[in-house]
Amino acid sequence: MLNQDLLTALHYCAVITLTGAVTSEYFLFRRGMSIEQVRKLLIADSLVALALLLIFITGVLQVFNHDLTPSVLLANPGYRIKLLLFFCMVISFGYPSRLFQRWRHSLRQGRAPMVSIQQQFWVVWILRGNLLLLALIPLLAKLANS
Repeated sequence: MLNQDLLTALHYCAVITLTGAVTSEYFLFRRGMSIEQVRKLLIADSLVALALLLIFITGVLQVFNHDLTPSVLLANPGYRIKLLLFFCMVISFGYPSRLFQRWRHSLRQGRAPMVSIQQQFWVVWILRGNLLLLALIPLLAKLANS
């Protein structure tokens, strides 16, 4: 049996890392970025992916290590909504991540990427939405435990 305290600590560390990385992406991303800013943005995006993976893995391990059975946990509407919002967050990171990863080719050539107004609009609103979800999910976690 896994140590529940260790799983919880890893889960919270991943959530804190995710919050910091998304906030960094939000403040780094803009039109007319320098090559150094784009590199920092790519590091933040990699941290987002790593944190999301760690949150998912530790969350699944916590479900199987919980006192209640997974079917009882999933019967809780607060828990299901929390999971739905988490997966919405994971899916919504697809667009910014794909956009940022396409910039690697231009960085290798020593050019900063061009960001269109439409790309800026969508990425900024996706990051804002994810920051909002990062504020709502812990509230739902509290509802799911009560």
